[in-house]
Amino acid sequence: MAELQKNTDKDNILAFIDKGFSDSKVFCTQFLYSSEFTLNTLKGLVEGGKNRSKYHLSASLAEALQVQIISPDDILLAFVQQPRKWLSVKLGNSMRHPIFKPASNLLVEFGDEGWYGPIEGKNDIRKWYIRTFKLPYYQNTFQAGNISPDINLGTASPVATYQIRWTVVAEFGDKYVALSWNGFRYNDLKPGLVDLQIESLMQFPYWDHIPAFFDELMIQSQGNWQHPNLNNLILQNLWDKYIVNEKYIWRHLRIRTDNRGVALNAHSTGAFDQEEREMRGLQALSRHLAQTALNALNLEETSKLVNTLENALLRTLIHDWGLKSYEFSLDKKSDENGKQKGIIRSHCYFSNGKLKHQDSFQHLSCFVENYGGSVQALKFILSELQA
Repeated sequence: MAELQKNTDKDNILAFIDKGFSDSKVFCTQFLYSSEFTLNTLKGLVEGGKNRSKYHLSASLAEALQVQIISPDDILLAFVQQPRKWLSVKLGNSMRHPIFKPASNLLVEFGDEGWYGPIEGKNDIRKWYIRTFKLPYYQNTFQAGNISPDINLGTASPVATYQIRWTVVAEFGDKYVALSWNGFRYNDLKPGLVDLQIESLMQFPYWDHIPAFFDELMIQSQGNWQHPNLNNLILQNLWDKYIVNEKYIWRHLRIRTDNRGVALNAHSTGAFDQEEREMRGLQALSRHLAQTALNALNLEETSKLVNTLENALLRTLIHDWGLKSYEFSLDKKSDENGKQKGIIRSHCYFSNGKLKHQDSFQHLSCFVENYGGSVQALKFILSELQA
């Protein structure tokens, strides 16, 4: 069985870190064991793996791959179809599906930066590609306990340098291409910094890379793609379609605006308090403002008037006040079994800024739990765009 690396960074660095694993089987085990693969994905690949630990599932899969009981394509297809945190979509056509380096290489070696694929499923018109990007990761070896007792501490380097491999998945479908990825925090060792400062983590700036990855694919596939008008889709089409539909529950969870010298960043700590059976968050604020306005005008506080004024206030904040990003959730109301169905929950960045930060290009932060992450969000958005 491949040697187990109990990675002390595992809870903080949600990315695959190559620490110089001894052979291809050990590398494969550690890649499968990393945060790149979910436990549910591994369970779906291993027969009878329901009650086994993630490491033992990873080791079993690496062994099965080595003896050709399972194919690389099976593992890779499960990998690219996992839900992820972030999503960006473009619509259009491409003239060709490019052929890059074999994606199976990524299971047994770190590889070079660049594109891999395609990865294909049976009876599926979609094709997937993987873009890798590497960056250094530094670890204080003394603090991590990685120095052997017989090493002369006077000559040993206090900092070990490893490699992070960040992966972005591209999905080619009928008249669209979608990129999905997970974010992570990492450290960066600048000249002159003391060793302890490498323990400070910062967010990896994915916004510096995703637009360029789209451009690379567009050149290689001879494609012509554009972002859909996400602002119009969500704040006009979906708003008008679902907010008034009694079968659904639409929750306003966060808004970021900047207009007329006022920057607003407001979020809901809870859209509905199940215990107190009352509305909370942004909708509670807008309802209270509506009630206050009606009282000031000595108007009767009817349910219809409150709802009308509340929706007008929310529409002003969300539609008309220089919206930079907006988070919402959409659920289908309880069925006969008393269960709500999560449709989508996303924080949408509308690309209202030109600086290098999250607002510089159009994308969504997708919630995995109860809402299916990037996979379910993409399916919903495409269906609504085609409606």
